[in-house]
Amino acid sequence: MFVCYDIGGTNIKAGLVEPNGVVRARVSVPTPVNSRPDEFLQLLADVRTRLCINSKIAISAITAVGLGIPGFLDMESGKVRQAVNLGWRDEPIVELARQKLGDPVYILNDANAAALGEAWRGAGQNIPDLLCVTLGTGVGGGTITNGKIVSGHLNFAGEIGHMCVRPDGGRVCGCGAVGCLETEASATALGMYGTEAASSGVSPMLVHVMRESGRITAYDVVQAAKEGDLQAKIIIERMAYYLGYGLANAYTVTAPARIVIGGGVAAAGRVLFDPLTHFFDRFIFSKEVRGQELIVPAFLGNDAGIIGLARWIQTSESSK
Repeated sequence: MFVCYDIGGTNIKAGLVEPNGVVRARVSVPTPVNSRPDEFLQLLADVRTRLCINSKIAISAITAVGLGIPGFLDMESGKVRQAVNLGWRDEPIVELARQKLGDPVYILNDANAAALGEAWRGAGQNIPDLLCVTLGTGVGGGTITNGKIVSGHLNFAGEIGHMCVRPDGGRVCGCGAVGCLETEASATALGMYGTEAASSGVSPMLVHVMRESGRITAYDVVQAAKEGDLQAKIIIERMAYYLGYGLANAYTVTAPARIVIGGGVAAAGRVLFDPLTHFFDRFIFSKEVRGQELIVPAFLGNDAGIIGLARWIQTSESSK
């Protein structure tokens, strides 16, 4: 039995996962803001206890720990080089996690974990060449080629969220660069543009939400678009434009047979996927690719990351 944590910028999805990918117990808790790694790992230990109590599985039955981390990782040293949404830099996370959670501990970029999960038990089954993109607080990406995760130099491969899509006039990303994809196509970006629309009064539905709740989230924008709010539709089409542009460019490098879109924003359904497919087809270089419906929603939902981590643990232990 493995305990796996898919750490997002907003929520931590944790679960007890069997080696065959079956999730025996799961829980989601808010991601603490500006928490030191030792405090953060104590929360994970508490979550593990909660999972074991709820499932009546002894902690002693857990044989390995998997951490899916939204950031740049040094896999050899077990360090987090930088996790922008967690506020971490150069943290020896594996060493610290062993002290709190036990040994062995395996780490993987969170989007790579989701990609492995979807490839193993989700929308990418039997697809050897796959690109998985997660739309959440940021934008993550995981590339699988010939059935294996592509890590690349310094483990930076797949970081599609930091592809520059708006070099002139773009916003500054948390990584320090300008015009990154996640500044235009994340849940954070949707909420920001939705807030601007509500504040300026151009979206009646979002104005109402702002008055009622005091803030606008990506979910609010999606719901308004589904209910016919013109400005909300424009905001999502803007997101689809940049995401389609980014995916078309990513395709030229890896040529995946399928592009799986996961994360909270992917639940938008056709209101997102219809314009996204349109813009992808517009920007893709080859007419042979257009109209093939390569872009599909993820199948595993919030379980993708923890199932992928279970697969990563298996792969890592078998290669020892």
